[in-house]
Amino acid sequence: MKKIRYFLFGYQIVQGKIVAKTSEKELVAEIYQKYLQGWSIKQLALYAEQSGIPYRENSNGWNKNMITRILEDERYWNGKQYPPIISKELAEKVIQLKKSKATPYSNLRFVQKKMICPVCGKRLNRNSQKHPVIFWDCKGCQNRFGPISDNELQQAVTEKLLVVCRSPQIAEPDQQPTNSLSIQTARLTNEINQLLDQREVDTDRLLPLILECAAEKYKTCSIKESDHLTIKIKALFQEHSNDEELNRELFEQTVKQVILQPDDSIKFQLLNGKIV
Repeated sequence: MKKIRYFLFGYQIVQGKIVAKTSEKELVAEIYQKYLQGWSIKQLALYAEQSGIPYRENSNGWNKNMITRILEDERYWNGKQYPPIISKELAEKVIQLKKSKATPYSNLRFVQKKMICPVCGKRLNRNSQKHPVIFWDCKGCQNRFGPISDNELQQAVTEKLLVVCRSPQIAEPDQQPTNSLSIQTARLTNEINQLLDQREVDTDRLLPLILECAAEKYKTCSIKESDHLTIKIKALFQEHSNDEELNRELFEQTVKQVILQPDDSIKFQLLNGKIV
């Protein structure tokens, strides 16, 4: 049977009563205070993990979902079921700050239409039903990713694009082994060499063999459309090597898909197929 945490993080039962658990209570208070000081959800998750206080038994791991739940759970201050850990004044400040950072509609539609699932590769749908918390849902494999705010997504996309602009060689596809010559090519080459070694060369027989051999070699030619795309997008990245902000036109010209990872980081699939 799946283990369920029956009590809200920060509390425990002592002699039949729900009371605050000192170490967890202090961490909850720190999370609220640090959020007001400008810490991001990701930074708070890392801080909580480094504290050594587990969110669940037998697991020291923390993620952004856990931090978001703590910042949005009114049970920490309404006093109805649990003794308050956070003052209503502090809670209201956090609520207002979260609202100010959120936008009800995405201004990143040009990114949204390229967002795909890292598991099945299907397109992700932006879910803002629990606004200001934004999730990304995959109808293909039913996985949900996030929460990640529009601001955090824009920052991640910007940082990734600028990294490639400053190092255009990243856009080069991984080195593929060169195609080996076919058995037919080897046979024709051997036959051509034998004819050339003869004192009198039979040109009528030699010429068709040379043409056939050339055709076989052409079949294994490794030059593809992606090679031309690589040259093009590397040149575009080079032109924007000094950019400091997200350039939408450059994004459209070079990025095929944005792959949202389970840890809310992103990867690009460039138009030439390279994933960075």
